Amino acid sequence: MSKYIEYLNDKLIIHFTGMTAAASLKKEIKVPLSAIQSVKIDEFKINPLAFRVGTSGIGKNVKHGRFLYDNEWVFLSYSNHKNVLILDLEGFEFKKIVLELVAPEEAKAKIEGLLSPI
Repeated sequence: MSKYIEYLNDKLIIHFTGMTAAASLKKEIKVPLSAIQSVKIDEFKINPLAFRVGTSGIGKNVKHGRFLYDNEWVFLSYSNHKNVLILDLEGFEFKKIVLELVAPEEAKAKIEGLLSPI
């Protein structure tokens, strides 16, 4: 995958490399942990005609970049809309960040661990 998450005590830094960075028009997104309302793994679909800043690939599921979803900006980076990591955010530039990852369950567990330290 050409994206990875850096887990810090107060934020996540989502790094994009290669063609994913070019397609999404972003090299990284810094997400304060305080902005994360929930973390889940689910399916995420968006209207293929949704206004976007970034690219939609040839396949109907390929999405990279900023998209207008329910009148709010979301950031998507996936080729397959199933089994994606979804961050629901508040007080941030995006209402959601949706990522296809090699190990979404592992990422979810790490983020939940940062959100509720023992």
